[in-house]
Parts: sequence; C-alpha cells; structure tokens
Amino acid sequence: MLKLISMLTAPKDDKDTYLTIVGLIATLPSRDTLLRVAIPSISSQVRQLDALVIVTDNFSMSANFVETRQRQLPRTDVHVLSNVKAPGAANTWNTGIEYIAAHWPKAYVAILDDDDQWDPEHLSICEDATRSVGSPDVVVSGLRTLIDGEEVPRDPPLSFSVEDFLTGNPGWQGSNTFIRLTTLLAAGRFTEGLKSCNDRDLAIRVLSLPDPKLAFTGRHTASWNLDTDRSSLSSRKSEAKRVGLAQFLALHGHRMNEAIRHRFFERVDNLFGWSEEEIQAEVGAPAHA
Repeated sequence: MLKLISMLTAPKDDKDTYLTIVGLIATLPSRDTLLRVAIPSISSQVRQLDALVIVTDNFSMSANFVETRQRQLPRTDVHVLSNVKAPGAANTWNTGIEYIAAHWPKAYVAILDDDDQWDPEHLSICEDATRSVGSPDVVVSGLRTLIDGEEVPRDPPLSFSVEDFLTGNPGWQGSNTFIRLTTLLAAGRFTEGLKSCNDRDLAIRVLSLPDPKLAFTGRHTASWNLDTDRSSLSSRKSEAKRVGLAQFLALHGHRMNEAIRHRFFERVDNLFGWSEEEIQAEVGAPAHA
C-alpha cells in the first residue's frame, strides 16, 4: 500500500543523523540560464548542497568553466561531467546519477533544471521533511509555474497515484525532484532515449515500487520557468513532444483503462495540438535514433 505522508501532520523523528544532499543539473553549453538562474538559486540556499554534479550533454566544459562555478559556490563541492552516450536528457541525468552512486551512495538527489530556480529555503524544507517522516523515498515540494514571469496559480500537491501520471503531471517534475539515490536506482533511473515525459515515466516507476513512502511539504519552494518566446518541448505541435508522447504510450499504455486513455489523448490534443491518430501513428512508426 502506498504511504502518502504530509510533513505538516507527521510525527517528528528525533534521530540526529547527517543527511547528504547532492544536486544534479543536466545542461547544454548554449543555455546561459545555468549561470543566470539556476546557479544563483543554489548559491542562495539556506541549507547548502554537499556537492553539485553538472552534466553537459556531449560537450566538455573548459577548466575555466569549472573554476568559475566553484567560485560561485564556495561552500559546495562542484563536479562537471560530460554525457558521452547518446545525446538526450535521460542519458545526461543518468551519467550524473552513476557518478553520484559511486561517490555518495547514501545521498538524496536534488534535481534542478538549468533554467529553473529554488527558493532559498527549498533544500532546508526538504531536509526537514526527511527527518519529520522518517527517511521517505521522495520529498515532494510544490513547483510553481511561471509563464513569461507570471505565476499560474496551482495548489501544491498533497498526494499522488500512478493514474495521475498516466493522464498528466500533477506536480512532480525535474526541479522539485528530491529523491533517495537508492530509490532512484531501484526504479531504474531515467529511461534512455525517451524524448519527453521523463518525469512522468520516472514517477510511475517509483510509485510502482513495493511500498514507496512519499512526503509532501505542502509549500511551493521551486519555480518552473516557461518562456513563450523560446521553442521547447511544451510548444504546440512540437515534433519531439509527439515522439515522446508516443514513446510514453508504448511504455505505459497497458496500464490505462478506457477512461484514462481518453483523458490522456484529450490532454495531448488540448495542450500540444496532436490528435490520437497522430500519436498512434508514431507508436507504429520505426524507432527513432
């Protein structure tokens, strides 16, 4: 049975053990938001990361880049790697996860997208949640949505089910992922080659583990930035999104009943402009490299 626990009502755990938190960012060299947005929000944390792993996608950063990032984060151990496998977000994240597993096997992993930011108390609240509810597999904070800087009102999540992620995303995405490393490895890390829906795919696999324990902070402490002037996977008629949705359907369609499938395709049409027929056609198409 899935345990859903709110830190606001859970009993306190008095065990005084040190929690290792390692940050993970996947990035591209063309994304200046890493320096303008993500890194400053990490530097401002009340509870600093023990280490930060930055992974570039098939591009090696210069020694000067590494030294500059370390100066920006003087209290954090910064490691810069390169994904040398097939390009893509999943392989880039997985490169970092493998590195974290080799160096901090008992850590919690806090993911931040390179164009998003954490509130200064984000990590401290997540850490408090782990102590309050007894070392959960995942701590879920609220992730506010900012479109061109304007917030779209949405309540922070207080519970999840697999069905929620089959039809959409109720509020667990990259930048509010705070997960025990061992849980992330047990779930199989990110699915390599998946063009989109990486967060939903991971959430389904975590929630499908035996008796997973999730803690919900009930507060927005991270921000997801959407820029309508910039092309992204979330853009209408994004071809990469169509491929990713078809891949997601191929992976998880067997879990959907008729009502869930209807809601899945209705959302795809409303948000991204792709019809059921167009998605189904991609499911039957040859695999993309």
